[in-house]
Amino acid sequence: MTTRILVADGLPANRLAMKSRLVSACYQVSTASTGQEALRCVTMERPDVVLIGADLPDMLPTALCRMLRNSWEGAKTAILMSARSSERVAALQAGASALIDRHEDEITLMAQIRGLIRNKEAAEVTGLAEPAAGFDHPVRPKAVFVSDPPSSAFAWRQALHGRVDFSIAIADPEKALATTAAEQPPDLYLIAVDLREPEGGMRLMAELRARPASRDAAFVMVLPPGQQEKTAIALDLGAGDVLPANFLSSEAIAEAAVRLETQLARKQEADRMRLEKQWDRFCAIRDPLTNLFNRRYAEPRLEEIAVQALRNRASFAVLLMDVDHFKRVNDIHGHGAGDAVLAEIALRLDRMLPPDALLSRFGGEEFLMALPNCNEDEALRIADQMRGAMSSRPVALPDSARESELLVTISIGVAVAASDKLTHQPQHHRLLDCADKALLQAKSQGRNQVCLARQAIDAY
Repeated sequence: MTTRILVADGLPANRLAMKSRLVSACYQVSTASTGQEALRCVTMERPDVVLIGADLPDMLPTALCRMLRNSWEGAKTAILMSARSSERVAALQAGASALIDRHEDEITLMAQIRGLIRNKEAAEVTGLAEPAAGFDHPVRPKAVFVSDPPSSAFAWRQALHGRVDFSIAIADPEKALATTAAEQPPDLYLIAVDLREPEGGMRLMAELRARPASRDAAFVMVLPPGQQEKTAIALDLGAGDVLPANFLSSEAIAEAAVRLETQLARKQEADRMRLEKQWDRFCAIRDPLTNLFNRRYAEPRLEEIAVQALRNRASFAVLLMDVDHFKRVNDIHGHGAGDAVLAEIALRLDRMLPPDALLSRFGGEEFLMALPNCNEDEALRIADQMRGAMSSRPVALPDSARESELLVTISIGVAVAASDKLTHQPQHHRLLDCADKALLQAKSQGRNQVCLARQAIDAY
C-alpha cells in the first residue's frame, strides 16, 4: 500500500513545493493549511507520516505536535518537523520523531522519510504502534561512542556530561564488536562514519545490526556537516539519526542531547513492547493455572508428532488423564482446593515427562500426554508410573479447605499408533477419540486405572 503523508504548512507555496517533491517519489500526499485541519486529517485519513512546517496560522507547530502525540491516532504517527534553529529542542521535546531544515536537500529528506516509514512498519509488526506506557529499566542505560582516534569521543562525552541520563563509554571498532557478547550490551551506539578508512563506520553499524546481541540497540551516526549523501546512506542502513561531528554552541549540544535521549527512549519502548509480545505469545499457548501447554497449542503439536512418526516409520502414543471425583473436591473443599490439586498434578506429571514428550492441560481436569517413538509396552509403563505418582502421596490443600491434604487419583486412557499400521498420514483426532474411549473404560472399571485402546489405530 502506498505510504500516506500529510503536509501541514500555512504557506501555500511551501505546501505545493513539498507536495510536488513527495508525489514525485510516489507517495500519496494530502495537505492542511492550519493546525486544526491537520488534526482532522490525521483522524480521518490516518497518514503514516505528518510533516509539520514552521508557519501555521492558528497554533505553534510544537503545539500541533503535542496535540497529535496526545491523540490516539497521532500517537501512532511518525512526525517530521521543520523547525528554526531556536525551536529545534522544543520540537523534539514536543514529540517530533525527527527534524529537517526548512530547505532540506532532496536526498536527506527522502532518506529521513524512508527511515521513519521503516521504523513505523517495524513497530506495527511487533505491536509498537501503541501509546507509550511506563517501562522501568533496572539498569542505567549505556551508550558506546565508537571513534578512531578517540579524541572526538572524549569531547562528546565531556559536552554531554550532565545533559543525558545514560553513561557513555568510548571504544574502538574491535572493542565495540567485542562488547556485543557482554552481559549488558549497549543500548545506544554513536558511531563516527570515518574510522580507520572511509565509511568504516557504516560497515561497523551494518555488522552490529546483524548480530543478535546488538541488533536491537539504537544507532546514531556522527558525520561532518554537509555530507548529504552519507547522511542518506546512514539512514537507509538503519541509523535512527545522524548528528554533526562538530558542535559550536550550547544550543547545538542541548539539541544533540535531546536527540540522543529520543533515540534511547524509542529503543526502550521497543524493548518494553517486545517483552509484552513475548509474554502475550507465552500466555496464548499456556494454561495460567498449571503453566502447561493449553489445547490451542497441543492439538497442532500432536498432529506434528503424528506426521513425524509417519515420516520416520515410528510408533507414537497418546495418553488422556482425568482426575477422579474432581467435582467432589470442588464441592467439598472449594475451588481453591481444586486449583491446588490441578497444579500439583501438573507438577508431578511434568517432573516425570520423558524427553520430547508433550504435556498439556487439555480441558478442565483432563490432561494430555503425547509420546513420540513410543510403543505399546513403553506407553503402558509410563502411564502406570504417572498413575502411581498421584496415588502414592496426598496433595496439600490451601488453608481455606476443610482438610490439610487429600489423596487424589487419576484414570488414564492410552492409544498407540503402531509403526506397522502407519500407511497414510494419521488423523490425530481419531487417536484422541480412541484414548478417550479407553479413559471412559478406566473410569467404568473403578478409576485409578490405566486402560489401553485395543482397536487397531490405522492411518487414513
